[in-house]
Amino acid sequence: MAVAVVALTGAMAQAADKSPEAKYQALLADAKTAKGTVDWQALRFAYANQPSVNVMDDGLGDVRKSMMAAREADNFSELLHDAQRIIDKDYVDGLAHLMASVAYAGLKQPVDSERERAIALGLLKSIETGDGLSAARPFTVINVREEYQLMAARGRRVTHQSLVSENGHAYDVLETADQRGDTAKFYFLIDRVLAAESALMKKK
Repeated sequence: MAVAVVALTGAMAQAADKSPEAKYQALLADAKTAKGTVDWQALRFAYANQPSVNVMDDGLGDVRKSMMAAREADNFSELLHDAQRIIDKDYVDGLAHLMASVAYAGLKQPVDSERERAIALGLLKSIETGDGLSAARPFTVINVREEYQLMAARGRRVTHQSLVSENGHAYDVLETADQRGDTAKFYFLIDRVLAAESALMKKK
C-alpha cells in the first residue's frame, strides 16, 4: 500500500503542473490503476476545472433517465450499458458507478460489482466535506446533480431547494425527508458551481 500511496502522490504532483485537461487525465489514470488511497475529491475538482466540461448540461440527461428506467425494471444488461456510457464520459458520476455495481451484481459478477461500489462510495463520500447541517460545515459539490445523488444515496427525498448567501459564499439548501418522514436540512457549498456557470456564460 505504501508504494501505491507514493505513486499517487507523485502523480498528483506531476498533475499540478499540467493544463486542466492533462491534470484530470493524469489523476483519472491513477484512480483507475492505483491500489492504495485515491483522492476522489481532487479527481472531481479536476474534472470540473476542465474548460470543456459543461456543469449545467453534460448531454447525458437522456442516458441517465434510461439508466434509472433499467434499474426499475431490473434490466441489468441495459443498466450496465447505460451506466458505462455515463462513466466513459463522466467518470466522477457516483450514481453511475453505483448503478454499474448493481448491474454487475445482478449479472453475477461480484468482483466487478465490488469495484464499482468502492468507486461510488469514494466519490460520494468525497462530497462530505462537513456534516452538511450548516453553512459552517457544508458539503461541497461540482454540480447540482451531486446534491441529489448524495441525498438519494442516503435514502432522502428532496422536498425543497433554496439558494442562500452567507459570509461571501453561496449555498444550495435542500430540505429533505427520509422514508419515515423525518426531515433534515442540508447545506451544499456551490461557489465552484457558480464560478463554472459564469465562465460558461462568458464563453457564450
